[in-house]
Amino acid sequence: MSSPGAPATSPLQPLQLIVFSFLTTIPALGVVMVIVAGLEEYPSPVVAGALFVLNLLAFALAELIGYRTPALDPATSPEAARASGLLALQSTTMLRLAITEAPAILSVAATFVILPTTAWTYIVSGFWALLSVAWHGWPSRRVLRKLEASLDRNGARSQLSELTGGPATPGLQH
Repeated sequence: MSSPGAPATSPLQPLQLIVFSFLTTIPALGVVMVIVAGLEEYPSPVVAGALFVLNLLAFALAELIGYRTPALDPATSPEAARASGLLALQSTTMLRLAITEAPAILSVAATFVILPTTAWTYIVSGFWALLSVAWHGWPSRRVLRKLEASLDRNGARSQLSELTGGPATPGLQH
């Protein structure tokens, strides 16, 4: 229960918490992998390259399908458009998180399947996955602006850019 003087919470806060949990899972798994598999040997350049390419493919897939939404009907009320925009933000964010974190999860298995067994196999993939998850997952102005363009392409106004305190400013991310 909030007190009368408590600041209003942002509608983005729950989503930020979920994305933060995805972001912290990758380094936490890295620590576990170091303890379990060790850092004595490096993976082959072919394995490292394949994991990098896997992360690039996940990044591209998230870029390609992770921001697609049905356009809002221009006759939609502002309240309904905003609610639909928030729902689309939540669902597409979960999709992009799943896509971009998949290489890190697959590299956990690869650590034990591909010889030599070393945590570096996970670390190589986890590093790129962490960057990809942060880029596509965090509800920044860039992400909101891109999703808003998809939702508003028929003339409706989802008002997603206003969630970060005003219309999006190119190059500025929060």
